[in-house]
Amino acid sequence: MDIKCNFSPNYNYKPHISEGIAFSAYRSVPLSKAGKSADIFVKRPDAVKSASGLSGLKGKILFVPKLIKNYAKNYVKNIKHTYEHKVIFGMIEKEIFGYNTIDSITHDADKMIMYILGFPKSFVSAYHRKHSCHHPESGKKMNLRSMLCDNIASSPEFKPEKKRSLREHYYTCKELQSVNGLEEYLKMYNFGENLNFAKIKADKGQRYNGARGIISGLKNLLCMFI
Repeated sequence: MDIKCNFSPNYNYKPHISEGIAFSAYRSVPLSKAGKSADIFVKRPDAVKSASGLSGLKGKILFVPKLIKNYAKNYVKNIKHTYEHKVIFGMIEKEIFGYNTIDSITHDADKMIMYILGFPKSFVSAYHRKHSCHHPESGKKMNLRSMLCDNIASSPEFKPEKKRSLREHYYTCKELQSVNGLEEYLKMYNFGENLNFAKIKADKGQRYNGARGIISGLKNLLCMFI
């Protein structure tokens, strides 16, 4: 009886007669495959590296003070930045209209509170824009007076990180252009370009800088409505 098989190339077959059946084979692995696997072995873990988990933990512990330091630095910076913006907002409002409104107190007050409570800047900024009537993202009826003062106070004269003037910013920002009546309102006050920015900055530096200036500024704002 003949048996037909599909032989594997990894086997060498040498037929011999055993009880009338010719079949015999032994394993023969090609050198190309043997070379790839011959050097594979399980290496015992290095005792020094196994103990490195403790040193890794030590590194993380030492990194904590740096995180705290950066947090404290940003904490103070965000509060100071927001306070100074509020002061400039109030000074601009008074310079343009001759008096201050409740907006000088409420403007960015939510940001101040959240920063004092320790909320991160990304959250504060997103929340503020969604709930403030001087940001188009809120979907609320826009307070054009507040938008005018806020955008002037955010111009490069007071925020060097800003690169465009209010006029340039308006004509490159589709969100501002979508606000009904804003363009006419900005043109009415010439985009704030008639203001004496140097005088406003000088007055701010004399009256509201430092801890004493912060206390004085907050006191003056509160006194307007008492």
